Amino acid sequence: MGGRPKKNRPVEPQPEAPEPKKGKKKAAKDEPRKRSSARFVMLWTAAVLATAAAFVVHLSMRFETVRLGYDVGAERREQRRLVEQKRLLSLEAATLREAARVEAIARGALKMKEPEPERVIAIGGQQRQARTAGRVR
Repeated sequence: MGGRPKKNRPVEPQPEAPEPKKGKKKAAKDEPRKRSSARFVMLWTAAVLATAAAFVVHLSMRFETVRLGYDVGAERREQRRLVEQKRLLSLEAATLREAARVEAIARGALKMKEPEPERVIAIGGQQRQARTAGRVR
């Protein structure tokens, strides 16, 4: 930077600090300062460790939440697959129970024929009586 040249000023001697005495006064003054400094370092270390522990717990909970989300998604897919399989099996069972199919298998593969009316026994106890009046079922 351009500008005026500095003037030479005489250097004033600074007063020398008195040498510390190796007495009890200096040790007494340093002791509380050392205690407070050590206490600060301990409290600061505890605060840093507590913060780090809280962060680790937060991350572990976050990862567990994500993992559980994936597990729930997989179980929902499995549930949908099982519901569809149940629907298909119910449809197949209904198809296999159809009277025409059962009759065709009985006559064809098993060589069965229709029974005579006197050989038929009604299941369920009482026989139905013919109604003379009322609603037709």
